[in-house]
Amino acid sequence: MLAALAERDIADAEMLSALGKFDLTLRAKVETDQFGFYRNERIVTGFDQPMQWWGSSFYGGWRVGDGAFAPYDGKLDTRSYGEWSGGMKLPLWRDRGIDSKRAGLRQAGIGRALARLSIAQQRLLIVQLATRRYWDWTAAGTRLQVAEGVLDIALKRDRFLRDSAAAGQIAAIEVIENERAILQRRSAVVETDRLLQQTAIDLSLFLRDSRGEPVLTGRNRLPGAFPEANTVDEARMLADMEVATARRPELQRLIAQERQLLIDRELALNDRKPEIDFNFGFTAENGRGAVRRGPQEVKAGVVFELPFQRRSATGKLQSTDAKLRQIDQRERFTRDQILAEVRDAASAVRAAHDRVGLLRREVAVSRDLEDAERARFQLGEGTLFLVNPREQSTAEAANREVSAWQEYFRAWAQYDFAVASALGPGAPAK
Repeated sequence: MLAALAERDIADAEMLSALGKFDLTLRAKVETDQFGFYRNERIVTGFDQPMQWWGSSFYGGWRVGDGAFAPYDGKLDTRSYGEWSGGMKLPLWRDRGIDSKRAGLRQAGIGRALARLSIAQQRLLIVQLATRRYWDWTAAGTRLQVAEGVLDIALKRDRFLRDSAAAGQIAAIEVIENERAILQRRSAVVETDRLLQQTAIDLSLFLRDSRGEPVLTGRNRLPGAFPEANTVDEARMLADMEVATARRPELQRLIAQERQLLIDRELALNDRKPEIDFNFGFTAENGRGAVRRGPQEVKAGVVFELPFQRRSATGKLQSTDAKLRQIDQRERFTRDQILAEVRDAASAVRAAHDRVGLLRREVAVSRDLEDAERARFQLGEGTLFLVNPREQSTAEAANREVSAWQEYFRAWAQYDFAVASALGPGAPAK
């Protein structure tokens, strides 16, 4: 996420660079000619200021020339206080509505929006991964509780069986069978405890302290039970489809890129127009010296320029139109893909919800059979060879229920990703 946030800094820097196209430019030049027939000194200073409105620009400056000048360089000579000048340039056709500097500024603004969308996309991925890791850890902890539960049953039964076998009430093989079950269940506890440790390590990549260091969470933070399971009805899915197309960053990125291309197209159309610029300026001289012009002058003029074939602008326009058609197809496909993802995720949530309900009932039935078989054994009508499979069957059903819950929450994580819930005012309640 911190890496993605750097995109914002990059976009801000590019925006600053685009604004730099409108910076005030100062210039100064000092020249001297002391080794020729005509000896003179010249100082020239000035500024240029491009503007964002109508493509206009202003200029101004001061210059002074002193000494002897050749007749063909007479314009370099000034009075003793020098010559002040200023003026403006105003496009009348090409570059009036848009030019390369203003186009770059507008595209840099869209670039900042693209940077925010990159951050949003990364946020969605992180939330989805963190949610999955959390429920994987929760499921591993629940499986460990199941394994410890069936082990505890066998351990509690062991003392009773040994006393009964010593009294001759049951066969010694029953003790051996229970001991085998204890070893098998201890092995299952070790295996599930390793799974819990592994998922806790995976979760620590997303669970960090105030210094940003990973935190290994313990069993004491496991939830007491899974929350109630909800599903996604057709009305909600259809409403969320509209939400998804408005939120998903990848679609918004394509829309933003299309806006950038439209600016390129506008600039290409501008470049096909003839250049007709209005120039207005003045000069004023002060001080002592011969009056060769002025001393005040006002000048105005119109400049016309048009590349006859205009192939450069035409090629750029055709290329931009092709890119617009290309991105339009990508936008349509991405929109369809998002809608398909929402529909598929909703289907996964519904299937997982139904599976959770079925496995709940299976666990309840398995537990009833286990209790009945255990009661028969305590009455001397059964054997441990029948009780152990019933207990194992219940544990397996309980683990399948845990897997169903795990898939249910993973399906919800995918649904939230498809709808971009993390980018909305709040994630929907599960």
